[in-house]
Amino acid sequence: MSLINFKVHHVKGVQDLQKKLRELGNNAEEARRKAVQDAVFLIHATAVNLIQDNSSGVPQKRYTNGKSRMVLASKPGDPPNTDTGRLVQSIKFEFSNDYAIGSVGTNLKYGKHLEYGTRTMAARPWLSRAIRICQKDIEKMFRAAINKVVKEAGR
Repeated sequence: MSLINFKVHHVKGVQDLQKKLRELGNNAEEARRKAVQDAVFLIHATAVNLIQDNSSGVPQKRYTNGKSRMVLASKPGDPPNTDTGRLVQSIKFEFSNDYAIGSVGTNLKYGKHLEYGTRTMAARPWLSRAIRICQKDIEKMFRAAINKVVKEAGR
């Protein structure tokens, strides 16, 4: 995933929460891994849903293999509407450093163009929107992990 991706530790506040979990020891490490994994799964599912939940837009004629068809193009600022399904199918997640880092993204060049826009097309953010939608839930996941480990340590 080199063209556009997001790492969970880029979510505001998560780095501090991960540091607190590391400081709590081995039980915390498993809780931290689980929180990273759950956060990645949530962002992935949210990004896919944003694209599949076609928003209102403008009908456009598209050509594929010499055949024309009408599609509903999303409005600037809205997530892209699914057309061929390639973007949704390309959204993958991965983990590195023993689940210390989780990434969500696509290797399709036009995924980046949709996210950030181009000189000729306004942005149709799908990944950054998914992150914003998930922000509070991800923070809750990490806080719950910390609380669980602290509670278990107090037993």
